[in-house]
Amino acid sequence: MTRVLMVEDFPVMQKFYKDTLEHAGYELDVVADGAQALTVLEGEEYDIILLDMLLPNMNGIEFLEQFTNRPPQTKIFILSDFTESSRIKRAYELGATDYLVKSDYPPSELVAKLDEVTGKTQRDETEE
Repeated sequence: MTRVLMVEDFPVMQKFYKDTLEHAGYELDVVADGAQALTVLEGEEYDIILLDMLLPNMNGIEFLEQFTNRPPQTKIFILSDFTESSRIKRAYELGATDYLVKSDYPPSELVAKLDEVTGKTQRDETEE
């Protein structure tokens, strides 16, 4: 099963994405800020990190700057409402796999994107 860490501080969004991703067959853990994510990642490995940009204590860019021992197979998807080109460029410079604007990627579209990246198919879901 694909392990996903979501770094999102808004409880409604946490639940919304968690329910959708778990229903789609992803194992999802959620933390509320970049500092918590770094702590979790000291002892756990994830296939995918879904990272919001606007977070308390440590924002998404600060997280990317500090998450330097990233396993090469871990993909980081920024999931944010920020669309400034300088922020997007910086996220890619720091190793983001993709930058997704939340309004363009509701949970169902995010699942489709993750399925594409992981090679997950409907057949895989029925076999689990």
